[in-house]
Amino acid sequence: MSKILILAGGTREESRNNKVASYVKEYLRGIEVECSLYDQLYLNIPFLLDYEDKQPESIIHIRESLIDSNKIIIFSPVFNGGYVSHLKNTLDWLSLGYDNYSYNELFKDKNVSIISSVDGSGSNAKASFDLLSVQLKNYGLKVYDDFYLFTDLETVDEMIEQGKNKEEFHNYLNLFLAI
Repeated sequence: MSKILILAGGTREESRNNKVASYVKEYLRGIEVECSLYDQLYLNIPFLLDYEDKQPESIIHIRESLIDSNKIIIFSPVFNGGYVSHLKNTLDWLSLGYDNYSYNELFKDKNVSIISSVDGSGSNAKASFDLLSVQLKNYGLKVYDDFYLFTDLETVDEMIEQGKNKEEFHNYLNLFLAI
């Protein structure tokens, strides 16, 4: 069975993207899939200015999990039809070569799924998925063709607190795990 790296790109601790990421972590553990969750990517990770910059401690921890992971699940908010800069910054840090690893080597041929929770109808979520997909492919990742979209607060809270639509979401996760 796969080991999963979960990156939650929510912009605050209580964001819906972070809530769903925590939910997925518990779901995966419940079906005995090993996983590691990293959130609050906007804290303690300075913007990458030079490839020779000192590696932040948080990136070292994420990288250690990435080395052992077969798949990645990214939770990305959508802002103006795009994804958040701190997520790109985190991915850029992880793409750097270090020790015996070459540039982008840790991403090569790993499957990645994208899940988003947005305010409103999510009309620009597909554009964000497309942008993020191109970037992830540039890193050498294999992007899962489907993305999962939560379109409002009630959808996330109802699933987590009341169990509504859990089966649909679990099916999505299980299909991703099967590839």
